[in-house]
Amino acid sequence: MNYYLKRRILFLAFLSFCVILQAQREEKRISGHVRDAQDLPLAGVNIKVKNTPYGAISNEKGEYVLKGQWEPGVSIEFSFIGMKRKIVTYKGQTRLDVTLLDDVNNMDEVVVTAKANINEIDIRARSGVVQEVDMRRINSKPMIDMGLALQGSVPGLIIQNTGELGSTPEIRIRGNSSLRKGNTTNEPLYIMDGKVISPETFYNLNPMDIKEIKVLKDAAACALYGIKAANGVLEITSQRGVSGQTMVTYTLDMGVTTRGRRGVSMMDSAEKLELERLLQNPETPGYRYSADYYNKYYAGDPNLSQLIASGEQKLNELRNINTDWFKELIRNNLYQKHNVNIRGGSEQTTYYISANYTKQGGRLPGNDKQRMSLRMNLDQKLGHIGYALLSVNGGYAKTNTPNGSTSDPTQLVYELNPYETKDGGELISYPGRTYKDLMNQFSQESAAKTAGISGSLTLNPLPGLDIAAVAGLDFLLDETEQFTPSTSYSEMTSGIPELKRGIFAKSKNTTTNISTNIRATYNHVFAGRHDLTLGANMDYYLTQLDNVSITGYGVGTINSAAAINHSIQGTRQAEVGALKDKNAQLGLGAVLGYTFDNIYDFYATYKADASSILPSDKRWNSAWAVGIGWTPSYYSFLADNTVLTRLNLKASYGYTANLNGVSVSSTVATFAYSNNAYEDQRVLELMGLYNKDLKPEQTKSIDAGVSIELFNRVTLETSWYNRRTEQALLDVPIPSSTGYTTLKRNIGILENRGIEFGLKAKVLDTRDWILNLRWNMAYNRNKVIDLYYADKIYASEDALIPDYEVGKSYDMIYGPQSLGINPLTGYPVFLVKDNKEKQASETLTVDDVVALGHSTPPYTGSFGLSLSYKAFDLDVDFYYVHGGIHQFNYSYVRDKDNVNRNAVAGQTERMWFKAGDEGKVYPTPFYTSATAEENLTLYPNSLTVGKSDYLKLSMVSLRYRVDQRFLRKTIPFVKYATFAFQGSNLFTWTSYKESDPESGTLAGSMQPIYTFNMNLTF
Repeated sequence: MNYYLKRRILFLAFLSFCVILQAQREEKRISGHVRDAQDLPLAGVNIKVKNTPYGAISNEKGEYVLKGQWEPGVSIEFSFIGMKRKIVTYKGQTRLDVTLLDDVNNMDEVVVTAKANINEIDIRARSGVVQEVDMRRINSKPMIDMGLALQGSVPGLIIQNTGELGSTPEIRIRGNSSLRKGNTTNEPLYIMDGKVISPETFYNLNPMDIKEIKVLKDAAACALYGIKAANGVLEITSQRGVSGQTMVTYTLDMGVTTRGRRGVSMMDSAEKLELERLLQNPETPGYRYSADYYNKYYAGDPNLSQLIASGEQKLNELRNINTDWFKELIRNNLYQKHNVNIRGGSEQTTYYISANYTKQGGRLPGNDKQRMSLRMNLDQKLGHIGYALLSVNGGYAKTNTPNGSTSDPTQLVYELNPYETKDGGELISYPGRTYKDLMNQFSQESAAKTAGISGSLTLNPLPGLDIAAVAGLDFLLDETEQFTPSTSYSEMTSGIPELKRGIFAKSKNTTTNISTNIRATYNHVFAGRHDLTLGANMDYYLTQLDNVSITGYGVGTINSAAAINHSIQGTRQAEVGALKDKNAQLGLGAVLGYTFDNIYDFYATYKADASSILPSDKRWNSAWAVGIGWTPSYYSFLADNTVLTRLNLKASYGYTANLNGVSVSSTVATFAYSNNAYEDQRVLELMGLYNKDLKPEQTKSIDAGVSIELFNRVTLETSWYNRRTEQALLDVPIPSSTGYTTLKRNIGILENRGIEFGLKAKVLDTRDWILNLRWNMAYNRNKVIDLYYADKIYASEDALIPDYEVGKSYDMIYGPQSLGINPLTGYPVFLVKDNKEKQASETLTVDDVVALGHSTPPYTGSFGLSLSYKAFDLDVDFYYVHGGIHQFNYSYVRDKDNVNRNAVAGQTERMWFKAGDEGKVYPTPFYTSATAEENLTLYPNSLTVGKSDYLKLSMVSLRYRVDQRFLRKTIPFVKYATFAFQGSNLFTWTSYKESDPESGTLAGSMQPIYTFNMNLTF
């Protein structure tokens, strides 16, 4: 080889080396997501290319972009406090998604994980049902009520709106566990950072202060909390600080609330006047100015034709007025939310501080709700042996409403005539009154003031041993004021002297929850395969209730207790009431968990609780559970399987006593001073007839579940459960000769059986596109299995409809089966026993009523999608229910006596008026049978109930993430910025004929909310 050829080869080799080196030194770019074990995004994760100056921090979506110059083979480290570090080798990837796991103690290094709730033990989820709420989606719903925002988030967590803005929602986990109705008896236990909080405190929480909410459903998950957790548990963990530079985040939501669903359509003026003519009530203009009226009462008048022409002219004037009272009374309003949080700290100390203000206007003038809250969380690392955590919070929420027992403005939508106006003088619908006489008749203001503090200490004195303690106080002051001015129509026409008019009522209720808990947990892995956990705890809960109420009269137009006229005697004498109650619970518990080779799991827990509610000889009750789990996907021969990437099966069985809704006066003789007096002596009366043999309800549950993951993209989870409540309690009627009407007794057995599904699918996951789909469904069958003393329970001896019946749901709606309207009589015909027919004018018996359907829908669920394209994120959620019914209100269907008020559109065509009318829906308006009128008024029938199925577009969020490079160049002090358009409860599809298929009320429809959202981090 000649000399020049060698030089040329060396030069080309050197040039190639430079090109390769330059290529290796060109700027690299990696993007991706960081998530936790529940597949939720992690914000604030530090991403660093080791031994280089290059790094990044994940945003609130868990997203990051890493740029810089480095060579292949370098290590990229992901770190987040309280979670295991993850190191990935760079091999030229342009996208890198990682999952970080919670840090746990190990043999080589002492690592203590701080948890505000020391009962949040990871081994519960291996065999129990513990599901986590996606808080990112909850925060995308512009809603002021925390409870309602959770609707559809987890299968089996059933949340139902019960009325207007500010009303208490109904929250259930897998249905009612007791025959007794109401939230006190059936609502889950709320735990926040290890302390018990009241339901009102939970409703008014700021969602942006919450890191996670876990829903505990079965005995294996709940038994750690003992007899307080028979209805399930919502376990809430607040946001904590992070080590690193201080970050300040401001979030704004500003928008409008709209009227929502109209529901019942009312008559226009032409139809209403025609209905009045047909019903021939002379107090209504439709008949009073009609030719029928003049021909009947002025037949011999020589000016008859002029009278008829004049009446027709008046009717034409009224027909040209068409007031839409839905639009006049139901209004659009404003929604706003402001939130500021500050977080940061060092490796030793971290902090989180937040402040929030939210206000939502209601559908009615005078109805709104506002909420303010403050929170501070402080975490301190105690060297290498532990953590100390402190949380302090305060809040204020106020709800105003014009609806009450004295007045209901919402009802006016269905009563005021379309030919009436706000300034039109005396009303036909309310004779002797003007529109102004209907307004400002009543007002109510409810205020909830909350305060809380909790602290926890976690120590690790020996490898594998954690000793933790938590103590907390939750305080609630709930105040309600009601005011009826002396100028209200009800007071003006009551016949009461002016000096005694005007009503003011006020109540103050304080609830204090004190929680303490000490837990020791030992965890060790033997031979790298045997993972053993042992634990023991002692806890103490104290709840104190204090109520004071006053009702006074003669206040005139002054909305204050200071204006009460104390000189009034008799029925309007001022009344004062007070009640104090206290109950305590002491518990001792133990827990055992064992996992072999990450494949086989066994879990057992036992809790013994003593309650002050029960007599001393019955004070101790227990809760226990056992569970097993099997994860065959960890077998070595399946380890590299790319199809079945995870398979887990688990089952549990447990028992829990239940004392929810039971007071000491139910089991022990308890006396209180009466409002009555004997001469100058106060009377001490027994508060209620007590039952010294009363037992707690006994809840036994079995649960089985399967979780399958395919291709690391599709996850299917399903659970089957059966929860059986024995010794179910109920206030049963007793002979009034005892001096009391009811006695709380153990009366029967109630069963909830169901199945739940959840599906998640990652359809797309590329550099620019991400698409995730989700769906869940829950079915719950609630049935009375046994009533110890009868097959049916009736409220009284004369009751026609049973309150409970063996083999039927606890919330069954009963009534006769209708065959339609008899074309000869105008009354319904009922199908009764032995396929016989009975006219509505005949007296109904207990054998004539049948179960018409469930008032609680057995099927509930949600589905939605999350779509991301570059800097845009779209989230959509739908919520649905199926299988329930509601009884129609029918207050808007008029007969001859109340036709002065507006009626439902179409009544004229669908009502029976004369013999021979066939296929009618509404019975005769000319009642001639008192029995028929009573049967139609008191009892529903198959024609006066409707399916309450609905599909709701519950949330839409379209978000844009501002490019960080743009921010660094233009607004360097802003680290992250997002802008979004968001909406909640946007539209409801339903065949239900009335206003709201969810609440079953005319006033209870949830308002659609549309907002602009801005989120800035500094």
